[in-house]
Amino acid sequence: MNKDVIYIEPEDDITDIITKIENSKEKIVALVPPKKAGVFRSVVNIKLVSKVGATAEKTIVLVTTDPSIVKLAAATRIPVTKNLQTPPAIPTADMEIEETSEEEIVDESEAEVEKKEEEKEEAEETEDTEEEKAEKKDKKADKAAKKKKTDKDGNPIINWIKAHKKLTIFGGIALVALIIFMIWAFVIAPAVTVTVGIKTENNNFSENVTFTTNAADENATDGKFYIQEKKVETVAEVSFEATGKKNKGEKAKGELQVYAYFPLNVKSSVQISEGTAFTISGLTFLAAESQTLTYNGDGKNQCANKDNSAGLVDYGCRINGTIAVVASEPGAKYNIAASSTGWDTIARVFPYSDNAMTGGTDNIVTVVEQADIEKAKDQLKSSSEDEEKEKLFKGISEDMMIIESSFNQDTSAATATPAAGEEVKDGVKPVLKATTTATVFAIDKNKVEEFISEKAKLGDDQKIYEINNPYIENFVKGDSGFAGRLKTSYAVGPKVTENDIVEMIKGKGIGDAQHDLKNINGVVSVSIDKSYPWVGSVPGNTNKITVNIELKDK
Repeated sequence: MNKDVIYIEPEDDITDIITKIENSKEKIVALVPPKKAGVFRSVVNIKLVSKVGATAEKTIVLVTTDPSIVKLAAATRIPVTKNLQTPPAIPTADMEIEETSEEEIVDESEAEVEKKEEEKEEAEETEDTEEEKAEKKDKKADKAAKKKKTDKDGNPIINWIKAHKKLTIFGGIALVALIIFMIWAFVIAPAVTVTVGIKTENNNFSENVTFTTNAADENATDGKFYIQEKKVETVAEVSFEATGKKNKGEKAKGELQVYAYFPLNVKSSVQISEGTAFTISGLTFLAAESQTLTYNGDGKNQCANKDNSAGLVDYGCRINGTIAVVASEPGAKYNIAASSTGWDTIARVFPYSDNAMTGGTDNIVTVVEQADIEKAKDQLKSSSEDEEKEKLFKGISEDMMIIESSFNQDTSAATATPAAGEEVKDGVKPVLKATTTATVFAIDKNKVEEFISEKAKLGDDQKIYEINNPYIENFVKGDSGFAGRLKTSYAVGPKVTENDIVEMIKGKGIGDAQHDLKNINGVVSVSIDKSYPWVGSVPGNTNKITVNIELKDK
């Protein structure tokens, strides 16, 4: 993981250090203090550094071997390393001096210096004369006396602190609170929202485009887009009215006499198949069996008209037969009397009836017509279209542009109960149950916008700020694939980006920032809202600057 190394200057105060930490772009910040870094010899300052690191979500590491700073780091659990190549670690527990004051740290340093001076003096005494030794002995005695007096009287500041412990504690807390408030008010809290009005011009867009179902054939630059089909299935049902009528009575039955003429002395036959229709006065009867009329060519012997010489000459040999028939549908109207005439001749066969047709009855019931089913399908489509469209569109990624004109519902897989032609019982409504499949096509929205930008042919100093709901008109499927017309409107104006605005105004006074922004070509209005009344400048931290660009039509 990358780290940011910040070298602290001797003149830097705690506010400067906090600002550098906040402006760092890295998550790990290594602070390298100078040899005489008084700012790091304060427990309060070390704690402030630790707090700012936690607030900014950064890991603070101190690069130092100064024992005083190491001990203070241990108290606040700040990692320490002796150089930038050594892994950092939190100092061990025996170094923790959470209550250590700055005076104690200074006293400790002075004691070490004093000890070294005494060792030096002892080494020099071995080389001095007796007279010099006596003189140094007197000086040493005076110095010890003075030290004893100082130890007895004590430091007046420390004595005052000891005498006013409560006041000192509350004063320290108030000082820390004041420092924290000042840091919050002037370092953390300041933020601005900049609203810039850009002058734009609306333009209409209309281009013919094509679509392909093969991703490899896509060429968005030329207006050929890869089209993807999205679908959703919904099971729904609807009740409907049956309008059909059907006679479920009995069918009339009877017999027909049939005959046919054959050339004399010529063997021949006529076949009457089961189901052959015989009609009289618009009523149809069907042959209930097969029948064959056969002439064996034996002169007049087989002929029904053998005694009618004239008839044989005129018609040939007549062969008779009888065939059972049944009415084509139920109904009493098929109960007809015997009739020797009026029957239609079919295929050389002449029918007539010697007896009445009987047994036909009426029983009219309501049945489902196919037209009823088709009407119910339309009703099902109409009632579920909006719901299915919403469900389908909701499942499509926002990165896709939906071709709404391609939306389709298919209810072909529908089942009616009762089925077409079946009876509907009294008090029962037929139901159509269907799995409706809703489909729609979609294309990559980003590629559509790139195509629009390419066709708009903008200058280098212009940009498209807004594309208003592009859609496909006249979407059709032809022999060569899908086609349509892409239509929309777009707002174009001078090229001004949010990043440009931030870089221009960060760290500047509010008035200077407004002045500089108004001088940008195409900017017609500027307003800067401050997070708090005392904020007088734009923060240097870009994360505390919010930019809104508003479009102003010509």
